[in-house]
Amino acid sequence: MQATASIWLDEPYTPRPPLEGRLSSEICIVGAGIAGLSAAWRMLELGVRPVVLDALTVAGGATGRNGGFFMAGVAPRYDEACRLWGPEVAARRYRATLDSQLDMLAIAGEVGARDQFRLTGVLRVAYDAAEAERVREHHAAFQRDGFAGELVPEGALPEVLQRPGRIGLLTPHDGAVHPARWLRALARDLERRGARIHEGTRVVQPPSLNGHGVQVLTDHGAVLAERVVIAADGALPSLVPAAVHARARRLNMLATAPDQQPRLPCPVSIRDGYEYAQQLPDGRVALGGFSDLDGPASYTDREELSVSVQERLTRYLGEDLGVSAPVTHRWVGIVSYAQDPVPTCGPVPGTEDRVLAAGGYNGTGHVQGFLAGRIAAELAVTGTSPQADLYARVVP
Repeated sequence: MQATASIWLDEPYTPRPPLEGRLSSEICIVGAGIAGLSAAWRMLELGVRPVVLDALTVAGGATGRNGGFFMAGVAPRYDEACRLWGPEVAARRYRATLDSQLDMLAIAGEVGARDQFRLTGVLRVAYDAAEAERVREHHAAFQRDGFAGELVPEGALPEVLQRPGRIGLLTPHDGAVHPARWLRALARDLERRGARIHEGTRVVQPPSLNGHGVQVLTDHGAVLAERVVIAADGALPSLVPAAVHARARRLNMLATAPDQQPRLPCPVSIRDGYEYAQQLPDGRVALGGFSDLDGPASYTDREELSVSVQERLTRYLGEDLGVSAPVTHRWVGIVSYAQDPVPTCGPVPGTEDRVLAAGGYNGTGHVQGFLAGRIAAELAVTGTSPQADLYARVVP
């Protein structure tokens, strides 16, 4: 079973030319996903015109191969994050992502992509009674710390998701995004402001110190920069060997032809986020999940579909969501998972602070990637950031 283009990337697109030869730049960004373009935007605000390289296309990696969720927060649900890191750290990280959502929407308005976001809320649905109790704990932690979240009783859940004992938690500030359209609009505006973007340019080894700069060697040439920001989430383990806590992982998804019946009024996550789905305005359904079924085989950087996971997703589509529309797309996204789970965001050890990295979002990278890219940009340009310690690894 071969991977195909994601539903987000299956649109006409003319790639930018790859890098040819050698060039010099004050800062080079590796990765033209959400983190890389967020970093580029912040650098331009700070007066630096970066060069951006991507092995594929803008949004062609993890950013354009996900579920299209626009969610605040980090990988662990909020009550679990409080237990892992303590309420103060968990709340600070959550607030930072809420602020980032507002920043993203403002920028999307500037670049003409605000209509690619739908603030419908995101619904976390308890799969069974045990998870229902965890949903209540999640809601209680939100209430304690002043965050918005509404408990949804079984009878108010979307009809297709109703089961005895199920409840949900709606986060009204969240929603959906068409990641490729939004990022490609952002890329066009970045170029108008002076950034340089090369697609189809694969970095073939970790950047290396070269005199007073950093050399980025690619399959088409090289960049010599004063500093480098690696913002390629799926390639983080291969390009940043020091990120030993992060491992590449494949996540399987599929999408259908339009289903004539409105089933999901907002994106939903089920079974502690192992399954996630949304129905687009045109009726198509995008569904991902069952990475636990994939087991150890999911930890790979090869874009190969898991036959067993795809078969399970197909059954889930019909048996649990009631969707009979044919499957039109099946794909894999390569992301990186941190064991902590705390993202990487900051200087790479052993590089004299000349190489910085952002990644390891555990599948929750759209808003966190924007935030991490912004922090990395500030550190690269000014040497400091008011949020530099946000993703420090802590023990409460």
